[in-house]
Amino acid sequence: MKKLATLLGASFASLLLVACSGGGGQAPADDTPEGAAVQFRQSLMETIAYKVGQARAMAQGEIPADNATFAKHANDVAVLAGMVTEGFIPNSGTANSAALPEVWTNMADFQQKAADLQSAAQALATTASQQGFEAAKGMVQAVGQTCGGCHRPYRRRQEE
Repeated sequence: MKKLATLLGASFASLLLVACSGGGGQAPADDTPEGAAVQFRQSLMETIAYKVGQARAMAQGEIPADNATFAKHANDVAVLAGMVTEGFIPNSGTANSAALPEVWTNMADFQQKAADLQSAAQALATTASQQGFEAAKGMVQAVGQTCGGCHRPYRRRQEE
């Protein structure tokens, strides 16, 4: 039994290492502060996209709606949105980043757009937690629009 617990503990530690390092237990390709900022913001944006996607899917009836789950996704987006600008440190427009140089040349506008996201996400979270899913579901689109409002001027289009 003790061997099984040790084996499970080692397996869990390995999985945790892989998850936290971004995969395969390998160091990031760019271990500079700028590279770490890129990795942070990419992970953050993927998480926000997932959470907004789940809320949107509930709002559109694509997956079952659940008040508590919807409110959690909305609250998570509000918290995560407050972290967006942290990942855009000077000189972090590296080759593996989708951020355009305009982020840094027009930082005040970029920060305002990030604040707009946080404001829309907070409004969604507050409404979801206080009034429930039905009252809040129409607000998901506004959150998505703030994402696009920043992505259009400040994110390089993905090649398909």
